[in-house]
Amino acid sequence: WKMQKKKKSEEESAELRHGSLLEKRNELNAQAREFAGTRDTLNDERRDLAEDINILRDERDAYTKDMKLHKKARNQYQKRAKELIEAKKGKRKDIYPGLGKDLEVLRADLKMMELKQQTVPLSLPEENELLDTLKEKTKELSRLEKVLAEQESIISEVKDVDESITELFRMADIEHEMVVKLSDQAQEVHDRITLMIKSISHLISEANKNHESFVKLKERADAYHLKAKEMREKLMAIRNVRRDEIREGRRLIKDQNRAAREMLYDKKKLDKAADSALERLFKKGKVEIK
Repeated sequence: WKMQKKKKSEEESAELRHGSLLEKRNELNAQAREFAGTRDTLNDERRDLAEDINILRDERDAYTKDMKLHKKARNQYQKRAKELIEAKKGKRKDIYPGLGKDLEVLRADLKMMELKQQTVPLSLPEENELLDTLKEKTKELSRLEKVLAEQESIISEVKDVDESITELFRMADIEHEMVVKLSDQAQEVHDRITLMIKSISHLISEANKNHESFVKLKERADAYHLKAKEMREKLMAIRNVRRDEIREGRRLIKDQNRAAREMLYDKKKLDKAADSALERLFKKGKVEIK
């Protein structure tokens, strides 16, 4: 009876231990699932952010591409304007600011000399000298008038160049404004991307932490699962032993009953058989009375 009670107590202890191990395993698995869920949520957020970043990158690259086109146009306008400025400087070298005044003086001298020829009595040598001077000055007047005409043409061209330069710089300014505007827009989008990348780094870090916690808890849960499995095997072994002992006890009692019936009329044989059966039962360590 004591042996039976001891075996039962060992089985109950094993059952309690097995249940405790399963409970701890389930608790750790539940905690692991929570960390895994948080990890998966963080990874979903990271993927969503990554998709948003790709969209923003396309937007930023489009701004940058347009900005480069306007920058190229601005530089071309500025380059052409500078070329015209240099060309204008070369043309201005051929311009004589006092030419108009010189012509007025020359025309006045010619009129005075013509008047002198007409009104003042001159000797033949004096008149010849005056005529030679008139001829030279008339020739100089013709040359200077031609130079003046060319100079006026140059001045007109320079004026046109100035207008072209002004227009080129105006167009360059318009392009520059677009460059600045598009550059600001691209920078704004880039700054948003930078912040989102920092957010992604944080999400990755947190997801990794949750994954590490998940792995650790899962390893602990698996360890408890293995212990529970071993305890279950031990419990099953105890139950098998107890089941075998019960079967053996029942068999011995059945044999005793059969022997008792056979020796019902032989008291000595009956007593001897009973003693023998009881002795075998005690050797097995258990007596069960039903």
